[in-house]
Amino acid sequence: MSPTLATQATQTATEIACERPPRLDQFFKPLAGGPNLFDLPEKRWKSWRLVFNKGFSADNLASFVPGMVEETLQYRQTLKKYAQSGELVRLDLVTLRFTIDFIGRTVLMLSQASWQMPNREINPLEFLNLPRYFMQWLNGRRMDNYIGAELDKRFRAYRENHVDTTSRSVIDLVLQAYLDDSATNQSCGKRDATELDAGFRAFAISQVRLFLFVGHDSMSSTICYALHLLSSNPSTLSQIRSEHDTVLGSDIRSLPSLLVEQPQLLGSLPYTTAVIKETLRLFPPGSGIRQGARGVELVGEDGARYPTENTLIWILHTAMHRVAENWVSPDAFLPERWLVEPGHRLYPRKGAWRAFEWGPRNCIGQSLAMTELRIALAMIVRDFDFTPGYEEWDRLHSRKGIRTYRGERAYQIEEAAAHPADNYPCRISISELGRSRDLESS
Repeated sequence: MSPTLATQATQTATEIACERPPRLDQFFKPLAGGPNLFDLPEKRWKSWRLVFNKGFSADNLASFVPGMVEETLQYRQTLKKYAQSGELVRLDLVTLRFTIDFIGRTVLMLSQASWQMPNREINPLEFLNLPRYFMQWLNGRRMDNYIGAELDKRFRAYRENHVDTTSRSVIDLVLQAYLDDSATNQSCGKRDATELDAGFRAFAISQVRLFLFVGHDSMSSTICYALHLLSSNPSTLSQIRSEHDTVLGSDIRSLPSLLVEQPQLLGSLPYTTAVIKETLRLFPPGSGIRQGARGVELVGEDGARYPTENTLIWILHTAMHRVAENWVSPDAFLPERWLVEPGHRLYPRKGAWRAFEWGPRNCIGQSLAMTELRIALAMIVRDFDFTPGYEEWDRLHSRKGIRTYRGERAYQIEEAAAHPADNYPCRISISELGRSRDLESS
């Protein structure tokens, strides 16, 4: 829970800042199918991170916006359908279907992708679960074949110079960067090859699988929690709607084309950004982990020394983001803390917010994720109201035990990333703003 110790583990203690636990690959293998940027040891990770950085660079974000907007329009139509039906809906499940399409479009330029990834469970006897092992293998093989075929198709397009440079995905940009780098090395000759390099192909397949899983899972959770917090805080909802009207205009019908034509407007939404960061503070989807090493000690604010040899250093974001030592009113939803000047009582403590982690092994897709979340909120929050349906859900699904944590019924549960309990049952309605703008008939 100490930002000082976390900063050392991920940034200043260079011997461990880039090291992952050696058995982490067992957790990710069913998801990614092989070594990936999340679990690779430092020496192998560095060169691959440089290759994939180019696909996630800020310079390329604008090229992803048209696809993001198109997928979000489909999500709006789904929300409108539920608003018109009035039924109780588990928003997280609906949003997961949207985000898998959203991420599939961004990473691989495939719309309406249908991926099925089993949740990973901790089971000491899982090697005896032969049907489960077989299905993991079968689903993984299907994904590898599908993604591999797409990579081969893109590679052939690059060799034949049949590439649409105006509509590219992350993997297109990565492939181009890899081939361009290879072309400068006379011994490689990758551009002259008839087939994609087997090593790059296998690694790229694993990365696409990882990006699809991590991206869609954490994004769905964050969207649901942002809508929940805004619905529970009317003044904040009013402020974010006002910002969208001011920056993006009040004509909802023209918003999609406006975002496509002027994606830079997404960088002019400070209150929306503050809402996202505060949502990620209260409900972070994951945590950080590093592998300790002999001779490396972390030193606390009080001077206490913590040897790290044979130790997993787990940076628990849910605790770091909620302790009073780090935050004023830690359980309160206060986007304003991200807008005040240094020295203000609400100003965040340095290193205490770690939603994307810090240091060289931070989240490679954080700029992409923030852009996606800004688009989603900009296209949703003015048109719909979301009313939590937990009381109704609990009457229909009676069970014993504690139902709230820290006063919150939508507490986080582990389903790969952290998700709202019971997938956030709610009722959706078209807002007064949406009705005034004729959303019901659009």
